[in-house]
Amino acid sequence: MKILYFWDAYCGWCYGFNKLFTEFYKNHTDIEIEIVSGGLYILENSNKISEYTFKNEEIVDMYKVEFGEAYNKVLEEGELVLNSVQPAIALNTVKELIPNSKLLDFAYDMQKKFFIEGKSLSEVSTYLELCEKYDLDYSDLALKLTIAFKDTNPIQQDFLKTLNLGIESYPTAVIEKNGEYFDLVGYATEAEDIEIHYNLISKRL
Repeated sequence: MKILYFWDAYCGWCYGFNKLFTEFYKNHTDIEIEIVSGGLYILENSNKISEYTFKNEEIVDMYKVEFGEAYNKVLEEGELVLNSVQPAIALNTVKELIPNSKLLDFAYDMQKKFFIEGKSLSEVSTYLELCEKYDLDYSDLALKLTIAFKDTNPIQQDFLKTLNLGIESYPTAVIEKNGEYFDLVGYATEAEDIEIHYNLISKRL
């Protein structure tokens, strides 16, 4: 049994859900989790942030998350280009360097770098700021990401997996066992809601 979590680092709804999901997962770190980047902003949909409309007030109301002043300034300036390729590469790089049980926390911290601190997720330096917290070697990660970010292919394996499984919205989180998939997200607005879904699913497995 494992959890499959389909998300995008630049997805505001994923940012809100991650607040709940990381709380839920603290009690279930024995379950393998696979985080799959969906590719929300790639190819012709990778543009300046000013070209998109966001529902941040709705996200705040639903998930009680914070959007930082630095992020709001980035929105106001409108120049940052949203590109899902680099955060997908970064997360897959870090997957090889930290325990699986810490991966969801790292993904949430990535998002906080953007949605609170207004940092670009296409910059290597953004991820290096997380080295101390996750006991990552600064020079090693800097080298790995610098090399990896030279990959200009907009179609990553994660994006293809998301497409092949028919995932069309984020966040999507499912429990997978023996080829069957069970929804974990539902209409969760609290970590307890996810726990209820998990318990109901567990009774069926």
